[in-house]
Amino acid sequence: MKLALQWLSCGTAWLLLLVCIVPVDMQSCTGGIPGIPGIPGTHGPNGRDGVKGEKGDPGEGGQPNRGQKGVAGMRGPPGRPGMKGDTGLPGPAGYPGQKGQKGRAFNPSNKQKYVFSYKRAISNAAEKNAPINFNRVILPELEPQFQGETLVNGTFQCTIKGVYFFSFHVSAKTRVCLKLMKGSEEQFTLCDSADGFLVTSGSAVLDLEVGDKISVELTGRTTMVVSQSSTSHSFTGFLIFPTF
Repeated sequence: MKLALQWLSCGTAWLLLLVCIVPVDMQSCTGGIPGIPGIPGTHGPNGRDGVKGEKGDPGEGGQPNRGQKGVAGMRGPPGRPGMKGDTGLPGPAGYPGQKGQKGRAFNPSNKQKYVFSYKRAISNAAEKNAPINFNRVILPELEPQFQGETLVNGTFQCTIKGVYFFSFHVSAKTRVCLKLMKGSEEQFTLCDSADGFLVTSGSAVLDLEVGDKISVELTGRTTMVVSQSSTSHSFTGFLIFPTF
């Protein structure tokens, strides 16, 4: 096997020699054709890395091309509520408001004056369509500063503008009709009837101006109970709150 390879190598060498010689002779005599190309050799080993080159010049800065603003899109749905934020710092103090009107002087001795409570102790019957005369204070033993307002012929006259509460009770026989009056204006009327004695009561809340007069009057056929010691007929009122 070794001999065969040596013989093949020797034969190949002679063949290449003939190829190189014969064309020279032919070309020199007759200008013959080129010979057959030789077999390519094997790749050589990789070369070593070369020396590092110099740093190149910096390139030109690019200029970004900005297009025109597009059309605004449709508004999206509202998002979910966010978390509650921290409490902010107090804001600056506001400007002072306008000065209010001067109030009325407070007098403790007059604090309980805007009330009354009277009974009727008269032996004769009351007139129709006229104020019933409630002539006697129900609590006479109180000190004067706590007696309250004084009724004139059973009529209360307002001295402090405000909202008042009024109530009345009248005893009668068989039939009774009463009306609460504000000056000459009728506020409401109550009527009742029975086989024997009866008591009719009424109450109201009224907004009064200074000078308004409140009274209770009889109307129609009414037979009041007459007794000087009786407290069957009473008229009471007091100020709920002033509105001045």
